[in-house]
Amino acid sequence: MATRHQSSSEDEKVGLDHEVEFIDHKGAAEKASHEGHAPTSVLAQVAEQEKQLSTWQSVKKYWVVFLWCMYISIGAAIGGYDGTVAGAVISIPSFREDLGDWIDGQWVVSAAWQSGFNGGSSCGGVLGGLCTGYLGDKIGRRGSLLVASIISIAAIFLEVFCIHESQVMFFLGRTFNGFGGGIFVTVASSYCAEISPLQLRGITTGAVNEWIVIGQFLSSVIIKGTGQLTSTLAYKIPLGIQWIFPLMILIGLPFVPESPWYFVRKNRMDSAKRSVQRLIGHTGADIDLHVAQIKETIELEERLTGQAKWIDLFKGTDARRTFITAMVFICQEMVGVQFVLGYSTYFFELAGFNTSDSFSLGVGTLGIAFVGNLLGIAFTNHLGRRPIFVWGMVACTIDCLMIAILSLVPGNGALWAMGVFTMLYMLVYQAGIGPLAYCIYAEISSARLRSKTVAWGVMINQAFGLLITVINPYLINPNEANLQGKVGWIFGGFGVIFTIWSYFGIPETSGRTIDEIDILFARKVPARKFSKYVITEADRAE
Repeated sequence: MATRHQSSSEDEKVGLDHEVEFIDHKGAAEKASHEGHAPTSVLAQVAEQEKQLSTWQSVKKYWVVFLWCMYISIGAAIGGYDGTVAGAVISIPSFREDLGDWIDGQWVVSAAWQSGFNGGSSCGGVLGGLCTGYLGDKIGRRGSLLVASIISIAAIFLEVFCIHESQVMFFLGRTFNGFGGGIFVTVASSYCAEISPLQLRGITTGAVNEWIVIGQFLSSVIIKGTGQLTSTLAYKIPLGIQWIFPLMILIGLPFVPESPWYFVRKNRMDSAKRSVQRLIGHTGADIDLHVAQIKETIELEERLTGQAKWIDLFKGTDARRTFITAMVFICQEMVGVQFVLGYSTYFFELAGFNTSDSFSLGVGTLGIAFVGNLLGIAFTNHLGRRPIFVWGMVACTIDCLMIAILSLVPGNGALWAMGVFTMLYMLVYQAGIGPLAYCIYAEISSARLRSKTVAWGVMINQAFGLLITVINPYLINPNEANLQGKVGWIFGGFGVIFTIWSYFGIPETSGRTIDEIDILFARKVPARKFSKYVITEADRAE
């Protein structure tokens, strides 16, 4: 964010130590003005100011921005909550009695309907992400959140009050809730990337994943508390609690500042200034300078690549960004997150724990995931996006291979060890590729295509999550391939392949402003050299 910052001697030293060299801004402004390149001096000035604050200084100074980002991300929790609670309620007797069939002396929800419920949610998420690209450009971030909240509230009503033997009603509820969740995640990522100052961007975008984990954790805890009830409240309560998330968004929505980037793209400059004033006015910021930075960044992108259309995602330098956006989420799925997360309780049961204790350990695993996510967010600015992501891939790959090796070892000790590696996986995953995928895909998108690029990422995430979710039971279940823990060989093998790709494909975006990232992609700088490339005034002027 742009401010008139009175640097202390310590801040000046930090600015001088930074690897990107800048020329004198007063002289640059005069030269640029004479040559007709005023935007260059604005971008250079803002870039230097944004890099002078540490992460903690940014949190303290831009606390209003930080809190609004956290508030907007609450909606992402519904994706984690709904996905976890919908799978857990199938184990509740009263739910199976209402939506199952009487087979061999017991109530059973057929595999076809289970797949349908999960598939409907994932397909809804894909469509939600797709529509957000359009909604975000037409009605802004706040308008998109309003649509998502209304849809989710209606969808949860269908889930909670589904009547006996009305599987279609529950299916529609899950599908529409997935649609709303797709919008929530897409808007949160875009909003955080747009309004956050440089040193906050990694924290706020990575926190979107943290809210998803919070949703998963809360649903597991609530199911643990209500699952022993014998009435329909055993599943209606945990499903109904989902209303908290969209209602919280609706209550605060009238007060949420719209993204100034949306207003600038609509040429509503007065509205953009008011939005920036609400976000950073308390810091004594130069509002005009900040709005000018947004305007000139958008104009720079338009000079480089033209106006935004969906087809532009797959053209020129934006095609590379689109590919990376897809790959960060494909890496997540192919290194086995659905396998480990979905079958953690199963491994604990194999180790000899009863169902109740196994479920408690599953809740503990999600608690570890929460802590891991906080660690990943905390160190993203210090260690960088690229190292954390690459080493996270390495750790998850090794973990999957260890589970596979232990599956070949007889005895209860090996089963215990598989449970331990399940917990360890969630720690390293959430400290690495979990939050960093949300950070990277939001950062590398160009401003003009951000809504569409982020929507594309959500679509890929949902689509591959659905694919792996459908395949996993056929690999693991005793009446199918019966591979159990040996599935770790498959995901460990894929992990090796995608770890190699991440080394060559993941760029370092930490410490780079939006216009600098544009320049790096326009220059076709290899991902491994992003952090070392020195951006000159000539780069900005072209």
